[in-house]
Amino acid sequence: MISDIKKIYEIKMNHYLAGEILKCLSGKIEKISSESELHQWSVHDAMLQAAMYGIIEFINSMREANPDLLWAMDKNKRGIFAHAILNRQDKVFKLIYEIESQKGLTTSMDIFGNNLLHLAAELGPSSYRGRRSNAALQMQRELQWFKVITFIYYS
Repeated sequence: MISDIKKIYEIKMNHYLAGEILKCLSGKIEKISSESELHQWSVHDAMLQAAMYGIIEFINSMREANPDLLWAMDKNKRGIFAHAILNRQDKVFKLIYEIESQKGLTTSMDIFGNNLLHLAAELGPSSYRGRRSNAALQMQRELQWFKVITFIYYS
């Protein structure tokens, strides 16, 4: 019983400390104005990684510090929403509803000529597929995901 309480305490303490580090980092990012300095700090890469893993707290904190970071791109011209779609991170993808200017988001293409709909139609990552108990449930989830992306794309 006491060891369980200690584990919970450690988890909560780690969460608190991570939040403090994030506050400090976003305060520093807020003061940076040049794109080259943001690249030097690897902020764009961090945003893309956060999108891949669905770390919405990081994305929101960085977005508050510098809203332009939502448009970070990788070398394949894929932004955080493309990474969220590819990795089935619906928490990140829901940010589209909060963004006022969605212009260009649905028509943007990566270097392979794929738009967000193409990426949504691709099979999810193997870690995502492994969570489904059988092929029928996996297919159902993939179809639901594609319908959501299609609805957003055409609305």
